[in-house]
Amino acid sequence: MTTTVPLLLLVTVSFFALPLGGCTPKHTPEPETAAIPPQTKAWMDRLTVRTEYDPKTGFIVAREVVPLPAALRDAPPLPQALDAARQSGKPVLVFATADRCGPCQQYKKDALNDPRVVAWIGEGRAQVAHVEVDRQPDAVKLLPSAAIPMTYWMVNGEVTASLRGQRSADELLEFVRRQS
Repeated sequence: MTTTVPLLLLVTVSFFALPLGGCTPKHTPEPETAAIPPQTKAWMDRLTVRTEYDPKTGFIVAREVVPLPAALRDAPPLPQALDAARQSGKPVLVFATADRCGPCQQYKKDALNDPRVVAWIGEGRAQVAHVEVDRQPDAVKLLPSAAIPMTYWMVNGEVTASLRGQRSADELLEFVRRQS
């Protein structure tokens, strides 16, 4: 009987200890998966860069960053581009994007890195600038909107035309042809 008492004692102690949180599994709620609005889902389905939907903000968030072509990566910041344009009499073509923005990354991939767009920029018909809105808040103040992606055509420091949203290389080239 001496072997049954310790076993009975162990079972009794274990039974009363479980509700105190010892081995009881804690209920972990399932993560909420917010439904993606159909229009946003359709937009996301067209993107080839990695993205995810942020239900708190409603944004399509990029999960990869597409590099800028050298002509934009090495371009002067917007304030210096505006100064250079005033001196040369050229317009300024401004691209506003953000690393966090899925459509911005697609715009960089499809349009800004397109060889025809890179060639047009290389012709020097306009001073170019790229504004990364999250890292250049002072430059954003020089633009009429913080919306992204946006393309602006500026003459004498004033926006004279804009192209909103992610566009194809053909749409971007048509925009700059109409301005120049």
